[in-house]
Amino acid sequence: MKKIINLLFLVFLFVNLSLRSETIQLKSGEKWEGTILAQDKDSVTMKLTDGSTKVFPKSVVRKVSFGKKSESSSLKIEPQISEKEKKLKEEKELAEKQKQEEENRRAKETKQKNREEQLSNAKRHYLEGSFGVGSGESQSELRPFFQTIQVAGLLFSSGGQAELQSTPYKSKNQSVTGRLFYAWNRFTIEIRGTEAKGNLDVGGFQTLAFGSGGGSSSSTSEKTTNVLFGNGETKFQKLSSRVGFSPYPHPVLDLQILGGLERIWTKSSHEVGSVGGITSTGIDPNRVSFRDTSHSLKGYSIGIGFEWKFLERFTLQGQVLHLDMQGPSSFRSNEFRFNTFPVRYNQNGLDYQWKSTGTEVNVKFTTKVKGDLSLFVEASNMTLNNKLQSGYITDNDGSGNSDPSQLLLRVYGPQKLIPMFYDSKTILSYVQVGANYRFDF
Repeated sequence: MKKIINLLFLVFLFVNLSLRSETIQLKSGEKWEGTILAQDKDSVTMKLTDGSTKVFPKSVVRKVSFGKKSESSSLKIEPQISEKEKKLKEEKELAEKQKQEEENRRAKETKQKNREEQLSNAKRHYLEGSFGVGSGESQSELRPFFQTIQVAGLLFSSGGQAELQSTPYKSKNQSVTGRLFYAWNRFTIEIRGTEAKGNLDVGGFQTLAFGSGGGSSSSTSEKTTNVLFGNGETKFQKLSSRVGFSPYPHPVLDLQILGGLERIWTKSSHEVGSVGGITSTGIDPNRVSFRDTSHSLKGYSIGIGFEWKFLERFTLQGQVLHLDMQGPSSFRSNEFRFNTFPVRYNQNGLDYQWKSTGTEVNVKFTTKVKGDLSLFVEASNMTLNNKLQSGYITDNDGSGNSDPSQLLLRVYGPQKLIPMFYDSKTILSYVQVGANYRFDF
């Protein structure tokens, strides 16, 4: 009987141990079940439920616990599902990354292809000739400068004259422009010449002072006022040569950097009469003047240009330029006085240097007519501010004697007095219509 009881106890102990097992939980969260076979200070050896043996370093083990087989079996499945999901997630991310890289590659290829097409369409090699006619306004004479000189002379001496002309400095003109334009891909060369001619009416008043400084034999100082009237002709010539470069060629909108050389020549000839009553001392103030002025400037221009093509047959072109120029001016007046007999002749002149800076803006609208022939409308405006630099006044009254007032003006006029009174401008503006013809190569 005692043997039977011992046998049953052993069987119960075996069954109880088979229903329980050890569980190792790792720091990563994984759990492993089985029977611990051995352990030392560095590792734990476990026999897993599937019969395999695995060694765990103690550095990765969080804890060891006991539990039922049925419970631990469910715990064992969890890490297998987690690993599977993780793998699927990695595969999905890799697929998305590869898809995005493919899309980026295709977009880059498309962009490069489009740019190559743009460069191909933007290629050009042609010579274009243009001719336009129109009208506008110009200001190029030295009338206000001459008036300032006369006012200064009247201040320095009891004798002299001063003018106040009521007619505007700007004069209407008729203009023509010829243009050659050569384009070779990114580079362009333009040569443009403009000539404007106009007529000018002169009107106003002239104050005359007769005294010791006026060259008269009378020692009595007196003043009289004459009426001015007359007419004149003006001519304005401008020559420009410019080079352009397109940093980023485009078949629709082309932007260019421009630079070039500029020359300007202006001339005017006036016939001016001055009429008034005989003075109380018997002096006849009537006189006639023949005046010629010329102005020459040279320098450079820098700026930007654009060309916008739209609706296949229309083009809008433009230039915005800064001009920096300098050059001399010359004024000559031949005056015939009737206050003595025979008629007295007096000649004087001005020669000065100027520094001129300003802007020029050109806008041109073109439409194709047939083939390489096109018509255009162009508007242009140039304004230069002239600053006096240096110069001198010449005087010759016909008898070899100089007017003493002019001696002071030679010293003080250019540097001190005249800039206080005078700020000159050179202006040319016009609207023209014309035609272009292109020769493609």
